[in-house]
Amino acid sequence: MRGKTLIPLLLGLTLIAGVSCTEKELQRESSVTLTFSTGGIVTRAGDGNAADGGEIVLDGSGNPDLYITIANYSGTIIARYPDTVNPENAELLSPSSATQVSIRFRGISNSGDYTVYAMANTAGGVWGAPASTSAWEAITTASAMDNLVFSALTGSDRPTVTDRMPLSAKGTLHVNEGLNGQVELELLRCVAKVGFKFKNETGEALTLTNCVVTLEDINRTQGYLFPRENDSTGVARNLNLISSTLNLAKDETTSLYGNLLVFPSIAPARPVGSRYYCDISFIVGGKSRSFTNLPIHDKLSQDILALGRNQYLQIETRINKGMDISFNFEVLDWNEKAEEIIFH
Repeated sequence: MRGKTLIPLLLGLTLIAGVSCTEKELQRESSVTLTFSTGGIVTRAGDGNAADGGEIVLDGSGNPDLYITIANYSGTIIARYPDTVNPENAELLSPSSATQVSIRFRGISNSGDYTVYAMANTAGGVWGAPASTSAWEAITTASAMDNLVFSALTGSDRPTVTDRMPLSAKGTLHVNEGLNGQVELELLRCVAKVGFKFKNETGEALTLTNCVVTLEDINRTQGYLFPRENDSTGVARNLNLISSTLNLAKDETTSLYGNLLVFPSIAPARPVGSRYYCDISFIVGGKSRSFTNLPIHDKLSQDILALGRNQYLQIETRINKGMDISFNFEVLDWNEKAEEIIFH
């Protein structure tokens, strides 16, 4: 009788030992993979190059201009890429490309939710961002990451790009009990874009002179590196566009100044609510046309309350037969919506 009860007991111990070994092996093999992309062709503006924010700059060895930090629940940064202390803990996976990069992290020892920060295209301190790996390594908390801002602009300056536009992402990473996790985040431009166009619908060629456009309070002096719930900082300023002469062929649409970059902003409080105003004036056919305090809103008179990162505000002035003037406002976060207000 004793021999019959001993065998099942030994078998049970063997099974328990087997499970324990498997769990330890899983933990040794555990890793976290983060993938960052600049988005598909339908979700990004421009021609997709680095200067337009469509690519991550790679060096001659294929290493991305990319800095990543991972913060735990208490806000302490516990992992980063590149990792100069333990390079094996942050591995660049191949193949990578200018539009998608994956990094594998090892050494995360606890399950739970983590906050991921990623910043691309800032090597050398573009717009005053941390200029080197050592500068990023000096940042040790999530709150410090959240409070990072670009250098404040002065006068009528706007953000400008040479060879690369800064991109950033912030998101949540869940690490399971096996200490594995995976997340994909889209890197977004840290700025918005504003464009202004004239459209000739008169049926004949037109010449406009003394064109002056002012967008009030939409050109902030500063912007945050990473997205926030209140994504506006710095001082509000006007955005001014001036052209002495603008020639429009029949049925032609011509851009005034092209597209300009601005930091995210929130429409200021006015006596009638929160809104942006636009002033437009020009001379056409020897007659001066002037429109002041035009609210930038849709056809339902709903004000545009903010201009966020990676969004595109386009304002089009249409000159119709009889010299009737109308304005078409488009706010594009890569899902177009066009609104029109007509003034006679």
